[in-house]
Amino acid sequence: MSGTKSLEAVVAEACRTAGVPGMVVGILTEQEREVVVQGVASAETGCPVRRDTLFQIGSISKVYLATLAMRLVEEGKLRLDEPIVAVLPELELADPRASESITLRHLLTHTSGLEGDRFDDHGYGDDALARYVAGLRDARQIHPPGRLWSYCNSGFSLAGRLIEVVTGQPFESAMQERVFQPLGLERTFFFVQDVIGYPYASGHRTDDAGRLEVVRDFALPRSVHPAGGIWATIDDLLTFAAFHLELYRPSPAPLSLDGVRLLRTPQVPAANWADHYGIGWAIWRCGRTTLVGHGGSTNGFQAHLVLVPEQRAAIASLTNHEQGSAAYLEVETRILAERFGIRPDPVRLVTLTEAQLERFAGTYEYPLARLTVRAVAGGLRLETTQRRGLSKVARERQLPPLFLRPSGAREFVVGAPRAVPNRVDFLSEGDDERPRWIRAFGRLAERVDDGVARDRCTAGSG
Repeated sequence: MSGTKSLEAVVAEACRTAGVPGMVVGILTEQEREVVVQGVASAETGCPVRRDTLFQIGSISKVYLATLAMRLVEEGKLRLDEPIVAVLPELELADPRASESITLRHLLTHTSGLEGDRFDDHGYGDDALARYVAGLRDARQIHPPGRLWSYCNSGFSLAGRLIEVVTGQPFESAMQERVFQPLGLERTFFFVQDVIGYPYASGHRTDDAGRLEVVRDFALPRSVHPAGGIWATIDDLLTFAAFHLELYRPSPAPLSLDGVRLLRTPQVPAANWADHYGIGWAIWRCGRTTLVGHGGSTNGFQAHLVLVPEQRAAIASLTNHEQGSAAYLEVETRILAERFGIRPDPVRLVTLTEAQLERFAGTYEYPLARLTVRAVAGGLRLETTQRRGLSKVARERQLPPLFLRPSGAREFVVGAPRAVPNRVDFLSEGDDERPRWIRAFGRLAERVDDGVARDRCTAGSG
């Protein structure tokens, strides 16, 4: 890197500051791949991270699923805008109208309105996804399909079941045959029994006393595989990026060039998550440049992949700590600026009165967290109590509070500008000035402190 610090030094400093035990960063250009490894794969064993160490990549897996789904669309086995009951006539959701109208495009763009973070464990049998989908009859319908954008893991697990039905294969086998093998991804897996034959990282978290601990329950339920179950090395992740940048095209390819480009085409505004969401990809502007990417977060791991299509380049980051995003955002922001000349625009703020800020104050909930919003001088204070999530162990923990600065009448920004947007917004219903939802961390959390959250999110709600 230019300046006084090498990439190795930047990565090491970011890991020390964020408390991340291990990290791998890869930079892909038309000319070369550069990979930097840092730290240990396990704080208990002291085994160093290697270039071929496997990490969980979490929700970056959604782009792999989107790639496979689009291939099946091209083969005529699936249709983007046909109600999915044409493939799954047994589908039963809380809202019968949603059952009849949700399409594959809704699932792949997070606009289905389904309760998004159901991580029900239905075992490791080949029927895990079928049983998961049957359990969605109890899932809340947060809003009618297509109305709002809210991050939805459940929709991708449902899409995984569609893939099983039309291919006649378990989801993982269909992915292996149609995506992994054609791309030559020999170190990309779903099952822990495949991972343990190779060097792999352990996930980590910091406990309430500030001690680093290894996460034991990192094996994900099989029903979560379509939404976030992939393990990969940095080189396999960069190969996947090269395919989507049209730098690498095996024969036969898993997807046409038109299909690859459609995945990167904006489909819907993505609220605070990004400027838009494509099919599987998040899309946003950083300065004058359009970036395409996706992050992933599982028990003790955080990862990120960002493409720079205009320069046919990519940056991939793998970390083995649940707060690894603090490290990779720092590193990515530096790389984008110093290697590619891409810098985020300064934050544009507005001033809201005390009365305007007070409207947003309250308690909001979604299955993964309880959010408390307080009006403070110049903005809002957001306090988050995290719930179990993917972990099999029920535990609540308080995340560090965030200061939200107003950037619009209902939009707020968090922290200094980084390579990826970090925003929060509030949504009301009808002419109500008090918000019904806060949309934070990509999810809609509903107000619960004043009786607003009643039965409006269940069957037949609109």
